[in-house]
Amino acid sequence: MAAANGDGATSGNGAIANGSHSHATLQQLVARLEEPRTAAALHSLLDNAELLAFSVSAVDGLIRRGDRITSNLAQSVSDIKSALPEDTSVYTQHVPRLVAQTPQLADLLERLLPLADSPEFQRTLTLLGKPETMRALNSLLQHSELLVFAVSAADAFVRRGDQITENVRDSLRDLSPSSSDLNSLLESVSRLLPYLPRLIAVAPQFIDIIERLAPFVASEEFDALLDSGVFHADTVRLIGQAGDAFVESYETVSKDDRKLGVFGALMALNDPELQRVLALLVAFGRRFGRAVGR
Repeated sequence: MAAANGDGATSGNGAIANGSHSHATLQQLVARLEEPRTAAALHSLLDNAELLAFSVSAVDGLIRRGDRITSNLAQSVSDIKSALPEDTSVYTQHVPRLVAQTPQLADLLERLLPLADSPEFQRTLTLLGKPETMRALNSLLQHSELLVFAVSAADAFVRRGDQITENVRDSLRDLSPSSSDLNSLLESVSRLLPYLPRLIAVAPQFIDIIERLAPFVASEEFDALLDSGVFHADTVRLIGQAGDAFVESYETVSKDDRKLGVFGALMALNDPELQRVLALLVAFGRRFGRAVGR
């Protein structure tokens, strides 16, 4: 009985101790709840209760689908590896440069975004989308060196425009013809205008003649001919007179159908004009014979 009473006393004391401990814990909890920071934290949690519930649900769903997400991520990484070449050093070399230039790229994008929204830029894109525009750009790029030269020459010409204008003005002032000379020049040009179509028509023949005469003109014989007296004024005039006389005589003889026999030729020797011609021919024969002999 004593033992039983002893156990009962012990059990009673334990219950009292547990009750005292629970009461103390409850008092501490109440004291914590009465603190302003704890109350503010509880109010914040209650205000964001929906967000907390959504976050807990999302984390729970992520954990439940963890195996599937991991499998998809592994498959994506495998696809990326298979798409990349075996030697990725080319890309890894440019990664530091790309990282270093990221601020400049971001600034460039910020500047391009307003431009991309402008109607002028959209019209430019539409124009660039046309095949004829691309062909024209390709042609310009193929002749870029010539374009650069032309632009440089035009720029130099514009920069020196005042000096060039002054030089041209001075040259025109020095070379300006008088009114009479100008009138003569205009009259000469007006007289040549009717022959211009004919000159254009026979231009190929003139070119052919020039090509044939070019070797002869470049020869020593042509130089000797120029140094001779063939082109002297007296010689040319004499040859012209001989040509005129021959043509007139030919026309007269052909018209009258004249014939001259031996006796007629002998009697013609008494003509003083014919005797002068015969004397000229004899003198010419002697001089030419001496020249041929030399």
